[in-house]
Amino acid sequence: MSNKIAIVTGGTRGIGKAISLKLVKNNYHVYICARDNKGLENTEIEISKYGKVTIFELDISSRNSINYFVSKIKNKINVLINNAGTSGIEKLGDDYGIWEKIINTNLNGIYYLTKALLDQIQEGGSIINISSQLGVEGRSGFGAYCASKHAVLGLTKCWAKELGSKNIRVNAISPGWVKTEMAMNDVKKLATKKDVSTKEMYKEITKDLDLKRFIEPNEIANLASFLVSSEAEGITGQNYLIR
Repeated sequence: MSNKIAIVTGGTRGIGKAISLKLVKNNYHVYICARDNKGLENTEIEISKYGKVTIFELDISSRNSINYFVSKIKNKINVLINNAGTSGIEKLGDDYGIWEKIINTNLNGIYYLTKALLDQIQEGGSIINISSQLGVEGRSGFGAYCASKHAVLGLTKCWAKELGSKNIRVNAISPGWVKTEMAMNDVKKLATKKDVSTKEMYKEITKDLDLKRFIEPNEIANLASFLVSSEAEGITGQNYLIR
């Protein structure tokens, strides 16, 4: 697989970084994309010791940024991991603020990037869209995030039907709580709000989870690695909820 190319958006931290590392170890040449140039440089240093990495500064919420990025991609690609995303709380009665930002990043960005790269995805290639547990359920205050992640699952099902004749598979992964820096910061914020310790807050959150713990980023990466492999050639249009 040394000549295979994978693109991972939001690849400098959390789930995206874990997937990038896994694919590099599987001998993919991984194009890691993110907005933070410093984070890209640090990730390149960390991951390139395991294989070939190329970094790109990309703001997935900007069509101009997407078009510029795509203009630099000269090779055929085998794997596209649409991972970049953002979140935030805004209830229906709140002032306008974050709806456009979240929709532009989590939904429009995935649509326009995939559309722009379509002619460069090899026959037999694979697309994975990272949705969320909140792509299959709702949560108060997360209207924009839930709407975007529900929509990502809709795109996944449609694209699987559209691209099946080209032997391009499209699947989604919907993580619940994953032990990332962002998630643990959320736990700390909730703990402060409830005036309890971070440990107590973590225990409260995980008590209703089947495994009584957060999922590790590498566990998501392992599933992504399987879904893009030849062992999953018959799997498309599916969503994998991991919580």
